[in-house]
Amino acid sequence: MTRSTTLHNFLVFTLIIGINQSLQISAQTLYRDGAIAPMTRSVEAHVKAWMLVGEDGIIKSLGAGEPSTEIVESANTVLSLEGKIIMPGFVSGHSHLWQSAFRGIAPDGELWPWLQALHWTYGDNYAPGDLKAFTAHGAWDQLCHGVTTTYNHTHWMDHDYAIFLEQFEAEMETPQRFIFSSCVDFQGDSDLWTPRLKALKEQVDVKPENSLLEVALNLRPYGSPEATEAQVDLADELDINFQMHYLEDSGRQEAERSNWPKYKEAGIPTERATFAHFIHTDEAILKDSVEAGVGMVWNPLSNGRLGSGLANIPKYLKRGLPVAMGVDGQASADTSDPFQNMRMGLYATRMQEENSQGLQPIDMLRLHTIDTAVVLDVDSYVGSLEVGKFADFLVINPKSPITGPVWDVAAHLVFACSASNIESIYVGGRKVIENGQPIDFDLDALAQEVETRIIALQARHQADSGKSE
Repeated sequence: MTRSTTLHNFLVFTLIIGINQSLQISAQTLYRDGAIAPMTRSVEAHVKAWMLVGEDGIIKSLGAGEPSTEIVESANTVLSLEGKIIMPGFVSGHSHLWQSAFRGIAPDGELWPWLQALHWTYGDNYAPGDLKAFTAHGAWDQLCHGVTTTYNHTHWMDHDYAIFLEQFEAEMETPQRFIFSSCVDFQGDSDLWTPRLKALKEQVDVKPENSLLEVALNLRPYGSPEATEAQVDLADELDINFQMHYLEDSGRQEAERSNWPKYKEAGIPTERATFAHFIHTDEAILKDSVEAGVGMVWNPLSNGRLGSGLANIPKYLKRGLPVAMGVDGQASADTSDPFQNMRMGLYATRMQEENSQGLQPIDMLRLHTIDTAVVLDVDSYVGSLEVGKFADFLVINPKSPITGPVWDVAAHLVFACSASNIESIYVGGRKVIENGQPIDFDLDALAQEVETRIIALQARHQADSGKSE
């Protein structure tokens, strides 16, 4: 599914919901008296508003001011959120959830030394169950920080398929919504991968209660030209999007730019494509990407931590490049707090431009919610608070911890709030996080399991290192 089909799908989806709403009003919950920042193009925020959510996890109606008597009477439950802010859950357009177990690794490393310290040091030592535990830990960590939808850019690392698939299994058991960006190993037996991806795609059943939104392709253009073209062809065959790392590392930017002609020849620039990072572009690459409908994902925390550089987002937006935001992996961004991610990006851009008149707080909020959903082709369901969409939202309490009076809702969220101000998190109308803790999941037990598995992983690595000496 490409970005050009999104509007049609949304209109159809909304029409169906509207018909269902006229036929049935039952077990609805009314949230009222708080501010709502819906992240639509037409509205920045309502300082006092209401939202009606059905038992099916769909937003039925919302509006500014006081709800009508009819709306109030249609609700089975009424919750007053006076003094609080409702906003859609954040969307991360680029993440590596399994890296949650490796925070702080290679603190002085840029991208390639960091890869050496993580991927190329421990990549051969994973045991069955490791990637599942690490991925679950990353998903819950993001969810607790307000990321209700994520794009999991998976890794293969030459394991057997069962171990690789643990990344998918972990997410299917977590309430966080996800797009599963699957690897393919076309340097090996390519005939295996088409049925594998088809089997994953057959599990897509988009409903408010289901986690999996879509399957995508982690395109790796590092082998032969034929292998790269085969991956692009596979995405076309299965009608799925793909994402690849491109122009991230400062030290390799010239070499990566020199690859552009062969990437064009392989058919990579297309509406299906999203480039993660995309920092060190040039005029020709930017022009080609805009004309082809390529999207990009900005990862300020990770780019700052690894010293990768600062993407010129104002320029990209002016040229018409679709921009998303991601919190990347927890081993390169270390924290999953999208509030920090927005501030890092906004402040760095303002410092670079020596100007505060460009990107504004509302722009950053939209970039990390609805704009990312658009780039990922899931804006029919998530990314904003609108009738017919999933009731995936955050309740922000600016008084705990105290942040002061709210003069401007969007500015307050971006400048003054953090994940600590998230009082509760809802996915499909169901509360899944309260005061930073899962409602029906033992996160402490998972954290202990991850600690135990990391100790065993380090021991296996040390033993293997001893054998090779």
